[in-house]
Amino acid sequence: MLKPVLCGGEILLDFLSKDMGKGLADSIFFEKRPGGSIFNVAVGLRRLGVPASLLTKLGGDEFSQGLMSVITEEKINTECLMRDPDLKTTLAFVALNKEGKPEFRFYRENAADTRLTVSEVERIDPQDYSMYHFGSIALLEKPASDAYLELLNVFRAEKVLTSFDPNIRPSLINDRRSFLDMFYRISEMVDIMKLSDDDLEYITGLTDVREGLRMLPNRANALTLVTLGKNGAIASYKGQSRHVPTFNRVRVKDTTGCGDAFMAAIISGLLNSGSLTTLSMSKLTDIVTFANAAATIVGTRYGAANAMPRPREVGRFLSVHQNDNVQDGASERP
Repeated sequence: MLKPVLCGGEILLDFLSKDMGKGLADSIFFEKRPGGSIFNVAVGLRRLGVPASLLTKLGGDEFSQGLMSVITEEKINTECLMRDPDLKTTLAFVALNKEGKPEFRFYRENAADTRLTVSEVERIDPQDYSMYHFGSIALLEKPASDAYLELLNVFRAEKVLTSFDPNIRPSLINDRRSFLDMFYRISEMVDIMKLSDDDLEYITGLTDVREGLRMLPNRANALTLVTLGKNGAIASYKGQSRHVPTFNRVRVKDTTGCGDAFMAAIISGLLNSGSLTTLSMSKLTDIVTFANAAATIVGTRYGAANAMPRPREVGRFLSVHQNDNVQDGASERP
């Protein structure tokens, strides 16, 4: 039986603009939805049939009560979920701009998910889990960042797989140099790393993705994935890279949560494919194609966590759109 994936990071409420293309400045109507990159991945994993445990801290406000109901409904394990009735929930306002890209504004002062401590994670045994996935805005606030990074050290020492998604939000980063130092330390340690093309540009200053990949640490037997929006994704593994197209004939309404659906599908595919060290490029391409499909499905819906697909939905999507993406088959050194 597959052990749970431990998902460490933020859970919050997204307030999604209903005024398409107006951005945050001109949006009037917003709809409340559960979200947070790490929570979205946990929901995505559960809906794909992979057990998931959420490591975070919830507050005592009404918003936290609502999120707890969603956690229970999605059957996410709560053995690592901490509570503090005196703290509140992080809020994120999201609106699509004229280019169709989401704009974010976060309200996190005294938020519960930023207050997780090292002492609260000391009892976690890596051998109880198949993987530790973490990252996103949870790494931007102490003491929570210290707790998540301490777990990275523990899981790595126990040789349990680790997965990282920086999910960079520049408006929340106070010190770019300190953030980059942390990013490079983490990227040298993890087994799996997923970035968007925007993340990669922020880190390297380069708009050329393959040039940007060359700037990242060379990690033996580690997997790096870069999502490219409508242009698919690039997988870099064991000195080779492959571009995997996505499904451009499908009309995308909202990209919020697409990267998290992609990440959940990647983790699911890897855990169901045996050892990462013996993974073939052909099998990896199949996994990325499935992940592109999952991400595209989320893009046809509004919301994030609530939009995560189930295996049957992805299977139907692939059967209908199997000829909509043309594999270039190119395998080359990044």
